[in-house]
Amino acid sequence: MFRKLHYKLTLLCALTTICLLVIFSILYLHIAEKTLTENHILSFQHDFDTICGGLEQQQTITYQYLLRLEQNSGYKIFLWDNNHPLSFNHIDTHKQYFELAEEIYTDYIQTTDNPLITDETSKNVFQVIEYENKSYATAIANIYTGQSSAAQGLTAKQNNTGLVLLVLSANTYFYKQLSSQRQNFLGLAVLGCLLLSFFAYRFTGRLIKPLKENQEQQIQFISNASHELRTPIAVILSSVSARPPHFEQTIEQEALRMKRLINDMLTLTGIEKGASSLLLSSIEPDTFLLNFYDQVYSLVVQNKLSLSLILPDEAIPPISADADKLKQLLMILLQNAITYTPEGGSITLNLFLQENTTCFQIIDTGIGISDADKKRIFERYYRADNAHHKKEHFGLGLCIAKEIVLAHHGSIKVSDTPGGGSTFSCYFPVTPS
Repeated sequence: MFRKLHYKLTLLCALTTICLLVIFSILYLHIAEKTLTENHILSFQHDFDTICGGLEQQQTITYQYLLRLEQNSGYKIFLWDNNHPLSFNHIDTHKQYFELAEEIYTDYIQTTDNPLITDETSKNVFQVIEYENKSYATAIANIYTGQSSAAQGLTAKQNNTGLVLLVLSANTYFYKQLSSQRQNFLGLAVLGCLLLSFFAYRFTGRLIKPLKENQEQQIQFISNASHELRTPIAVILSSVSARPPHFEQTIEQEALRMKRLINDMLTLTGIEKGASSLLLSSIEPDTFLLNFYDQVYSLVVQNKLSLSLILPDEAIPPISADADKLKQLLMILLQNAITYTPEGGSITLNLFLQENTTCFQIIDTGIGISDADKKRIFERYYRADNAHHKKEHFGLGLCIAKEIVLAHHGSIKVSDTPGGGSTFSCYFPVTPS
């Protein structure tokens, strides 16, 4: 069940994040391509203006000068004088472009209303056209050679004594840049999708891990509770059928045992649902612990254990707590110490102030708790292996104890007692003065 849920959550998380990644990648790629195209056009226009400026300053345009211009710029240059193409237009490197150049020149001569981009002063025309499945950037304009000033150039234009210049630039390299950019984006997008899928798998795995562990703990708890309930019922039934001596006492003991288990289950359920509200009051910790010591002393002694109390010399500030819950907490920890401390052992109630917290400690010299069990001893429904043979132990007490401490905004931890045994420490915040 959880494996299928894991896969479904992974798919949902991965698809959501991948869709967002794809959308933002497409938007960014569109902006990047638009910027690259604009820069390409601006660069071509700037180069064309530079070529025009160079030609206009020449008194004589030579064959070698035009070849050098083409070699330096990488463009194809065509010139017409009085509607006649110059011989330079027919060189070998121009053969595949000559028909295209003639078409552009003819359109330019016939009208100047069609160009996509027109400089109204110089009548420079820039276009991007398709020819034989290839894209070309083109620029065409009238130029007036041998002019030393703008005023002379204007006079030359009025006298119609100019040449027509056409520059062709194949967009092959530009489209290779676009293609390379798209491939890079595609590669990054695929890599991002794989990383997001891996992240989604790990993230959802961590997300459902507590649910899986909780289900396993509940299954274990149901098994333990069923065993605990089945045992007293079996004892009661056998006592009723056989009627041994003191069978009424045996029935009463087993019934009380089932009652304790059911009460623990109801208490834990109430804490989990938040139904267990606290009746807070100001409590003097040292007085409270002293009264608790007097109440439980005979219980500890009956189990052939010794009980001692350690109170600090300095005054302990009051804490805000529910007196009944605090007593229940200490009783749970005391019962736990009694259960796992052999005869002749000792239990110590300790109280001290640490920074802004008051600490209640239950220290025993019992069998102790393994490091593995320390990590899970406060978990709901968890029960250590060495607890199964203890008839009074249901595996719910420490879980209830932790919930009581947390409800008071405190903390609880367990450590080893020097020389053997366990020490439970409960920290409660001091009431602000």
